[in-house]
Amino acid sequence: GDGGGSGGGGGGESGGGESGDGGSGDALGLWPLGAADSMVASEVKSSDADLLAAAEGLRGGRLDALNAEVASRIAVWSRAKELLESQLEAMESVSAYAVLGVSPDASDKALAAAYREAARRTHPDRGGDKAAFQRLQDAYSDITAARKGAGKGGGGGGG
Repeated sequence: GDGGGSGGGGGGESGGGESGDGGSGDALGLWPLGAADSMVASEVKSSDADLLAAAEGLRGGRLDALNAEVASRIAVWSRAKELLESQLEAMESVSAYAVLGVSPDASDKALAAAYREAARRTHPDRGGDKAAFQRLQDAYSDITAARKGAGKGGGGGGG
């Protein structure tokens, strides 16, 4: 169902024994996963008719409390997904720089010089490994595309 618009829900988790019991919680409040997470998973798998029947059986503000709990958990999961995606992107970016042997703050000129040197060493026509050369090309392509997209190295006369 549409489950949601109880407005934001805050941090309080009402209901039995949700995730406040682990002590190892991270900044997002993700771990340990508790009853609220099981409830969200159960609701996602349920049909609209089952959800409606369950909602009709609830009294007073319990439905609103459950909706707030679910909305809060979904927000946490959404933030976690965004964080993990940005961390993965950063790791892939750092990995590309590592292939070239330069740091992410290297100038465009230093980046190009490192690429040329590595290309000379890894080129298959000069006894290098074809897979290593392909990784080098992919890394350089990824970095230059990302820098063009971010406008890094632009603004001035070039280099």
